[in-house]
Amino acid sequence: MKFKCKKCNEELVRLNLSEEQKLDIYVLMQNDLRIFAEKKLIDYCTLTQNEARIIAKHLNNRNGKCSECEFDELNEENTDCPNCGAFNYNLNEPVFNINFCSQLEWSLDFQNVENETIKYSVKEFWCDGVQHLPYDINSLLYKNIEKHKEIITKAWIGSGGDEIYEMKIKFGEQSLENYKNNKSLDECIPRNNENPGWIKLFMEDKKIEVQLK
Repeated sequence: MKFKCKKCNEELVRLNLSEEQKLDIYVLMQNDLRIFAEKKLIDYCTLTQNEARIIAKHLNNRNGKCSECEFDELNEENTDCPNCGAFNYNLNEPVFNINFCSQLEWSLDFQNVENETIKYSVKEFWCDGVQHLPYDINSLLYKNIEKHKEIITKAWIGSGGDEIYEMKIKFGEQSLENYKNNKSLDECIPRNNENPGWIKLFMEDKKIEVQLK
């Protein structure tokens, strides 16, 4: 099956990628490595260099956001932007993504740390970001989430929000189910003291653990 972009009039082929292949493309696009994404597409889909170039041009590097304009509410794969008409592959991205990491960052209340002895020391702590691309990219694959039930990444934490901590994000039953069904993890972040102590902070080792529902 082929598609035609209403904006540039280019003809494009449907992509048939495995979860692992989509993840490879996703990471390259997140790092603005479009040329390397083209090379992967040639290998995965037996494309010519020109076909891969055209496809890469229509790969939006943020799910939901058009590659050609500011519209950010695309809600399915292989779709035309209702604002500018551009075709977007809009490939599904892992639900552990920029949006979730932003929600997690804003939800970290260091008055909820499990370690009672350091609560006073960290009362001025805050988080200035959680990296959405973990140390081991393959940990984003569902089979690895199911097996290890955790993702390890880094976060910027401290009284100035600028110290780098290793962050271990542990998955509970609800978050595992959501990940399996490609459903947002936002609702799996404990809120309003529903799970006191869901944050463990190890200041000397510069490590933090958070337990999702």
